[in-house]
Amino acid sequence: MKNLRVVIRKILSAREYESIEDALLRKKIEIEKHFYKTKFSKEELRRSLNDIGVVEGTQLIVHASWRQFYNFKGSPDDVIDILKEAVGESGTLLMPAYGHDKFLFDVKNTPSAAGVISEVFREKPDTYRSPCTNFSVAASGKYAKQLTEQHINSIYGFDKYSPYYLLSEYNNSKVLFLGLSSRPTKISLFHCAGYILKDKIPFYENIYTEKIKTELIYEGHHYNKNMITRNPKYMNDNKVFKEIFRNIKNKNSLKISNLDIVMIDLNEGLEKALDFAHKGKYCYKMNRRIGIK
Repeated sequence: MKNLRVVIRKILSAREYESIEDALLRKKIEIEKHFYKTKFSKEELRRSLNDIGVVEGTQLIVHASWRQFYNFKGSPDDVIDILKEAVGESGTLLMPAYGHDKFLFDVKNTPSAAGVISEVFREKPDTYRSPCTNFSVAASGKYAKQLTEQHINSIYGFDKYSPYYLLSEYNNSKVLFLGLSSRPTKISLFHCAGYILKDKIPFYENIYTEKIKTELIYEGHHYNKNMITRNPKYMNDNKVFKEIFRNIKNKNSLKISNLDIVMIDLNEGLEKALDFAHKGKYCYKMNRRIGIK
């Protein structure tokens, strides 16, 4: 199985940190470019965000794929400026900004592994970045500092100190997906549900068992952090992710040229993930790629 994956990666010309799934997506985009040729402007993107419900005072966490912006007549900086303008002075803009190395994380200097837009965003002078070795988040706006500073207390990237979870305490909190298809599966929010239930549902007792020692560099200080990560025997169950997503009522979507824009209500998304887990439908399944029977 391992040799087969190596061959597939070579065929796809997969990059060092690129999964086979992402390599396939990159190839798919190369084909789509021959069909989706209509360009769209900054004003059209601005109007689309407003149409989907991103308004003044939105507390917004964004997952974005820059390579899906190939018809956009603008730059990553333009996307960020438009998003900031959309949430306004009373809103907050957040993006995942974790690094590739889960053992060592320098809040100021580690590049974001969450994509081009995230990397540009985390380097902005008005952006805060959460001090967590696993699943760090960058934020700008009204509640940016409050939503990120507590992450240093986390032992798991999606526990009660994470910006994902803390956002559930704010009104008008949303999750926006830009270029992640009309039915996204990379919904980091759902990981909060599993951790909430780790001591309440027997299934989750085996999930959070991987203990690692990490080093965090933050404001000139080095911290040795004992963290918990998901057991590698388990992987995301995209089928369940999609089912939870389908059952979220408060969601909107539209398409501008090739770009899918989707937004869900954060609190409803978290509640749906918890509800599914209580019914025995979990976000994880056994990872048979590493030989689990």
